[in-house]
Amino acid sequence: MSVRSFEQVRSSLEDILFEIQSSCTDCEWFISSEKIIEILGIRREDYYKILYTLRGEVHQASRAAQGFKETQADLLVKLLSKILKLEGLEHEFARAGVYFDDSYLEELRDHLRELVRSKLEKHELDRELLLLLISSTKRFEDAFDSYFDDKFNLERLVSNGISEFLERKSILPDYGADVFLKNYFFRILNTKVFLLREITSEYRDRAYYEIFGRFRHEENKKKKKSHSRRHSRVESEDSEVRKHREFLGLSEDYSKSELRKKYKELIKKYHPDINKEGLEMTQKIIASYNFLVMRTG
Repeated sequence: MSVRSFEQVRSSLEDILFEIQSSCTDCEWFISSEKIIEILGIRREDYYKILYTLRGEVHQASRAAQGFKETQADLLVKLLSKILKLEGLEHEFARAGVYFDDSYLEELRDHLRELVRSKLEKHELDRELLLLLISSTKRFEDAFDSYFDDKFNLERLVSNGISEFLERKSILPDYGADVFLKNYFFRILNTKVFLLREITSEYRDRAYYEIFGRFRHEENKKKKKSHSRRHSRVESEDSEVRKHREFLGLSEDYSKSELRKKYKELIKKYHPDINKEGLEMTQKIIASYNFLVMRTG
């Protein structure tokens, strides 16, 4: 292969990126090996020799013999790095908006995590809505998930976050970069890579305290303790259990079905949608019900 100047190398890289951008349709693209060979001015034999000798990439190289699509961009970057003897091509591809390596995706995840936390930090809890959702679900986690969906348009939040990220990194959005990153986000949402409940856990704890007047971890301890005696009721109930039981109007030997029935009766009577003066009473009913559910297992 002939020795090429730095200007020629840069020009070839820019031509390849332009070719890829020109073929982009909703973040999908393809560039043929023939086109790459033509742009680089390299002998076909040398091109395929380098392609098939990429360490640990033999299988991928066989599949890319005819050309590369967006899912094979990492291999194309490795190939061009070898041929052009250039480092940092991942950043060139990212700035062109056609490929993002793990470092960019990790940075995007961090940016979106902080964006969600920032929005929650500034958010004022709608106690009435959360109470309504709690009264219609068995688990606080499920109620809060519904609350989050109602109060935060996650799709719009993510779209705005991605736009900020692209602008900050000087990445062109014109060739489907925003579409690619949005699709990527919703693929990883609620996986261990981006677990939304974990990200919102601090605010969940604060919301729980505002509603019930105690911390969630205290209830979890009580729940674990009660689980060990699931099959035997405590011979003599403590004062706190008695307080909540008597508040709901239950006998000492109440059953789970009686607890649920009494809860539904009281909620129907005092819920703010029915009784405008019933918000405080509804909060107490929910708190007593949840306490007894956790205590009885």
